[in-house]
Amino acid sequence: MQRRDLFRWGAGLTALAALGRLAPAASAPRARTARRLLFVFAQGGWDTSYALDPKQAPLVDVPEGALQRFGELEAFTHASRPAALDYFTRHAAVTATVRGVLVGSVAHPECQKRMATGTRSESNPDLPAIVAHDLGNDLPLPYLVLGDLAFTGPFSASAGRVGMRNQLVTLLDPRQAYDAELAAPLWETDGEAAVIERYAQASAARQRAVRGAHGYNRRRIDDFIESVGRGQKLAAARAGLGRRGRTLVFDDQISFALDALEQDLSQTVMLNTRLDYDTHADNFEQAASQELTFAGLARIMDELTLRPGRQVGTRMIDDTVVVCLSEFSRTPKRNSKAGKDHWPVGAAVIAGAGVRGGHSYGGTTPEGNATMIDFTSGSVSASGRSLGAGNLAAGILSLCGVDPSAHLDAEGFHAFAS
Repeated sequence: MQRRDLFRWGAGLTALAALGRLAPAASAPRARTARRLLFVFAQGGWDTSYALDPKQAPLVDVPEGALQRFGELEAFTHASRPAALDYFTRHAAVTATVRGVLVGSVAHPECQKRMATGTRSESNPDLPAIVAHDLGNDLPLPYLVLGDLAFTGPFSASAGRVGMRNQLVTLLDPRQAYDAELAAPLWETDGEAAVIERYAQASAARQRAVRGAHGYNRRRIDDFIESVGRGQKLAAARAGLGRRGRTLVFDDQISFALDALEQDLSQTVMLNTRLDYDTHADNFEQAASQELTFAGLARIMDELTLRPGRQVGTRMIDDTVVVCLSEFSRTPKRNSKAGKDHWPVGAAVIAGAGVRGGHSYGGTTPEGNATMIDFTSGSVSASGRSLGAGNLAAGILSLCGVDPSAHLDAEGFHAFAS
């Protein structure tokens, strides 16, 4: 194959791929209340007694600390865990905590699926996939997956995964896929790239004049032209991914996620803290993981407050929802190895746009079991009902501007929405 043929076929394949994967949906106009979603998964099972669900000994083995109120939001804090204390001190007003979410299992994969999708089906999409598909399918990469956990289901075409070893960067920067010295003669120059782009645009114009002036053909040609622009916009952001083979730690994920949302590359992003939360042998390690998680959440909220929003005069915090949760919690009591095992009750942090912050919703008993909840107020109520993962998921979708009934068969829990 000649070098010019490589360029010709490479450009053609890239354009076709972009056309197939990134073309916007034929219907579904963007909702007026459309919000971006930044979803942080604390994979492994966090101990909610460290911050989100204050408990007391001897019924529950707890770390040092005391119940503290930030408005009506209850948190368990201590000076030895300054990041959690700092987060709630500065951001409680736009943060809600939801406790006592029944997961119905203690298996990691099963509970990850339930908390992420709100269902028991691994073929169902998770919440960021749904929001991206319904509200942002015209963006270059509607759903950006930066961690190693995601359920894209039927919306895989809207998603792009960085991969366990940052493989996505090789698609955006092919030079990282091959030995630079051997492959150098194959790379196109800026002049050659300009020629290819002019050829693609001229071809599209010619096809429009010949048979694409109206109807379906016109829409497909428009899709092609727009896909080229979306691909170029995505490629321009490749520097934020760094080098191939480097696992993106939580802090690096945050940087790229914020840029992707601000630049309208993506509608939603899934992050994974990649921290040690599965503490069967030494539950005291939870302190370090939770500190890093809350430090990351504080950074997210700080930058959302500073960065410009989509509308003039707004900030990203005005149109972005932040969710942080884990698949379940840890048992109330430590085991013989000073660790804690799996506990089928979850909790979540929900912050940002549209959130009725400064409140804690739901609850658990002094022993850590889920309580019945009034779905209207979010308060513990003997006449209420259990809060399941599907109810929480439906409420989050609605908060983001998506009709949950189109995706979930569950009554939404909306108490945390303003």
